[in-house]
Amino acid sequence: MTEVLAHTLHGDGGAPVLVLLHAFPLSSRTWDPLLPHLREWRVLTIDLPGLGASGVPTTAPSMAAVASLVAATMTAAGVEAATVLGLSTGGYVALQLAADHPDRVTALALSSTSVGVGAPDDPEQRRRDAARLRAEDSIGPVADSEDDALGATSRREQPELLEAVREIIADTSAAGAAWLAEAIATRAPRADTLEAFAGPVLLLFGEEDTATPPDRELPAMEGARRGDERTRVARLPRTGHLTATERPVAVAGELSWLRAHAGT
Repeated sequence: MTEVLAHTLHGDGGAPVLVLLHAFPLSSRTWDPLLPHLREWRVLTIDLPGLGASGVPTTAPSMAAVASLVAATMTAAGVEAATVLGLSTGGYVALQLAADHPDRVTALALSSTSVGVGAPDDPEQRRRDAARLRAEDSIGPVADSEDDALGATSRREQPELLEAVREIIADTSAAGAAWLAEAIATRAPRADTLEAFAGPVLLLFGEEDTATPPDRELPAMEGARRGDERTRVARLPRTGHLTATERPVAVAGELSWLRAHAGT
C-alpha cells in the first residue's frame, strides 16, 4: 500500500484546491492563522514526512520521495491537481513536485525559499543535523530554528507566535526530523524547474526574513521567470520567514491574485 502523509482537506464544493506545504522542523499547525482567510479555496494541509502527525517513511530519504508522498496524499484526498504554496522547505518540495509530477501543479506560490543549494539548508549541515538528531534522540540539534522563524516586528508585536513555534518544534519527533533533514540534503538546484513551469507563479517574501533574505534569493528566482507576465513578486514589510503565520491577511490577498491567474 502506498504511504500517505497526515492531511486535512478544509472546505467543500467546487472551489479550487490550494495545497499548503510547511517549513522544517515545523508542521501544518503553522497554517492555522491563514486558514480562516482562505474562504475562496478548498485547502489541503499536509504534514511533511516525519513531522507533525506524519510518521517516518519506510523509504530512503530524498526530495523525490517527499514529492511522491505528497502526490500520493493528494490522490488520497481526491485532489488531482492544485495550486501549491510551499514555504521554506515546503518550497523545495513544491518545486520537486512540479518537476516530478507536473500534472499535479497548476500554479505555484513560493515563499521564503530558494532555488539554489546552500544556506539555510546546506546539505552537509543537514546531514550533520540528522546524525545528531539520531544520536541524541532529541529535537535539540534543530531547536534553534525558532531563531530565524519570525521577523523582528512579529517578535515584538506578536510574541504569542514565537511561543506557538516553540511548541511545534518541541512536539517534533527527532527520528522524523532526522529523516527529513537527510531528504533536504539531497535537493538539487531548481531554477530550471521554475523557468520551465508553465503556470502562474507568486514569489512571496518577508522584508525581515533573515533565513532566506529576499535580496539574496529573489534575483535567481526572478531571473528564472525572465519577466513572465504571469509572475508576481510580493515583498511584505514588517514580516519575517513565516509569512503566512505572521501576516495571514496579506498572504491571503496575494493568493487571490494567484487564483485569478490560475485559470481554475
